[in-house]
Amino acid sequence: MLNPIDGAGDAMNSEAIFFGHAEHLSGIWSPADGNGESGTAVIMLTPGMLHHAGPFRLHVRLAGALAKSGISSLRFDLSGIGESFAVGGQGSSLDRAADETIQAIDWVTREKGIERIILFGLCSGADDALHTAMQDTRVDGIVVIDGCGYPTKRFYARRFRTHYLRRIFSLQKWRSLFRRALTGNADVPQTLRPGFDVREYPPQVEAEANLLSLAQRQTKSHFIYTGGVADYYNDASQFLEMFPKLKGVSNVSSHHFPALDHVAFLCEDRDMLVRHIVSVIVQPSGSRCMSL
Repeated sequence: MLNPIDGAGDAMNSEAIFFGHAEHLSGIWSPADGNGESGTAVIMLTPGMLHHAGPFRLHVRLAGALAKSGISSLRFDLSGIGESFAVGGQGSSLDRAADETIQAIDWVTREKGIERIILFGLCSGADDALHTAMQDTRVDGIVVIDGCGYPTKRFYARRFRTHYLRRIFSLQKWRSLFRRALTGNADVPQTLRPGFDVREYPPQVEAEANLLSLAQRQTKSHFIYTGGVADYYNDASQFLEMFPKLKGVSNVSSHHFPALDHVAFLCEDRDMLVRHIVSVIVQPSGSRCMSL
């Protein structure tokens, strides 16, 4: 039985497509249901090496919920991932992802006549969404989960108070520390620090300038952070700590879900996340998208 938030209509009406310069990119187009087309489409970018269904079918759930709200969506695989063929490209992975996302935008505007595009991405998909938005003015908004983040002075103070302070008075932690000091850390890979992923963040000053630039052209941005990235983001106030020039900028917003893990493993967490995303994208009146 389908989860109620998935929407049975999404599975019935969705269309598998191939597109791109070499017809090598594979995706699923989910049209808006009988409530009517809003004139906006959401394009979902794959996170990491996951395919277009998203982690634990998050993208499928989101597509179904958006369809019920009158918003079509396209979820697709970047080249070499899922069902999209690997076609040689130049430049960084960010540039290649942006180029392929622009090809997805081209398909939506050409084949469906929809001009207003919102990009959604998680993890590396968030990085790709921001990078694409900077290159294509057709992007009307971005909604990203666990995007770029930069520890601040207050971040380190909170980290010490909530994470390290308790461990200072833990006898078990001290025993574990001495045991590792005596036996070494042979089991820990030395090529990458534990808890850190490989991401292509722009420098902090550049990221702030990019968001200001998007806001000035009326492109809306909504950043969602989860407890899964507590190594670099740990409080709802940190967004403006990272980007103080964005204070008072109405087109940029953020939300913190400290109890959620990075991929929303629990069904109820995914349901809550989908409801939040839809509420951000769709205004109650339905007259305009990206209510930030």
